[in-house]
Amino acid sequence: MAAAWSFCAASQLWAQAPLDSGPIRHVAAGSFVFVVKGDGSVVGWGGEADGLAARARSTTGRVTAPIPIDLPGKVRQMAVGESAAYALLEDGTVIAWGANYEGELGNGGLGSRSTPGINPKPSFRPVAVAGLTEVVQVSAAGRHVLALRKDGTVYAWGSSGTIIAEDPKKPGVATGPVRIAGLENIVQVAAARDHNLVLTRDGDVYAWGENTDAQLGLETTIYRSARPLKVQGLGRTVSIAASGTGNMALSGAVRDDGTVWMWGSNQAATMGNGLKSGGRGDVGDLNSKPLAVKGITNARTISAGDGHVAVLLRDGTLRLWGHDGWGQIGIGTHGFYQESPKKPVLTNVTAVYLGNNKSFAVRLDGTVWRWGGAATFGGGEFTKDQHVPTLTPLP
Repeated sequence: MAAAWSFCAASQLWAQAPLDSGPIRHVAAGSFVFVVKGDGSVVGWGGEADGLAARARSTTGRVTAPIPIDLPGKVRQMAVGESAAYALLEDGTVIAWGANYEGELGNGGLGSRSTPGINPKPSFRPVAVAGLTEVVQVSAAGRHVLALRKDGTVYAWGSSGTIIAEDPKKPGVATGPVRIAGLENIVQVAAARDHNLVLTRDGDVYAWGENTDAQLGLETTIYRSARPLKVQGLGRTVSIAASGTGNMALSGAVRDDGTVWMWGSNQAATMGNGLKSGGRGDVGDLNSKPLAVKGITNARTISAGDGHVAVLLRDGTLRLWGHDGWGQIGIGTHGFYQESPKKPVLTNVTAVYLGNNKSFAVRLDGTVWRWGGAATFGGGEFTKDQHVPTLTPLP
């Protein structure tokens, strides 16, 4: 992509990214890893998590090397939540499988709580998410999901009234898709464990959910918002990312001038400015205003994992920072924090994807590269942590 691209063109490109043709369409990683190939088929590997490996016909509860995943249709994009997986099919519908603790399968009646204290019925066979058509992107985290439709509207289902409910006085679960009121002309969605971000066609970012770490771009005196609120101090944004674990949450954005902006918790050095939580300087423990990451002026997209962040630059190289416990920064180290952006030895990158403690990149030649934590155990190359980008052979 040329360096001088207009804001409108950049936002439209990112909105359509999961739909692009090519050798690899998408990578989604949680406890299980899914790679969507250019023909719409899916391969995957990893550990069993409430049935995520069921479509791989695993008998041991884990898949130690990539194998074809049996799905009923060609796939454009995958998403992985805490206990369920989601496939966006070429016809614009979404299928889901796995556990259904809080309605995260989105299939209405099958997900109802018919008996107090009994979890909704799981499904290890893909079921259609009720009533959704013309979907162009899905994003999952924790036990809830966001879906972006072609008309720019956003739907959600799963847990927590503070994440998906229009009325904060009615918390609970939604066992089928609910439209998020007040959101129009959206071009990208990003779900985190306890909060969400969306990007408008005009380049504004809206956030809602919990704000315990200032991840909504608000002072923490505001504990949560069930209504999407505009993040102040941005504008002309072209890519967003959100992440959260049980003890930290963060948000990030790339603007059309190539700068990168972070807000929320700096517990894992995720602000990228040379400090981590407790350090002195302009980056505090919790940051309620977007802060520019120093030294990056040509970023294209951003992705966030559980405590680490990656941006793809316009020259096809990567910059990563944050938690490096499993080598997920990709520079040969592990067991540390990288408090400022680092450059892995990898060029001609066209897409970067983070999930949990794992990192993935797709290169221009269609190859997939992985580094960070292994997806499972049991022997073999795919069950070992990788501290530098490592070629991933796929069937």
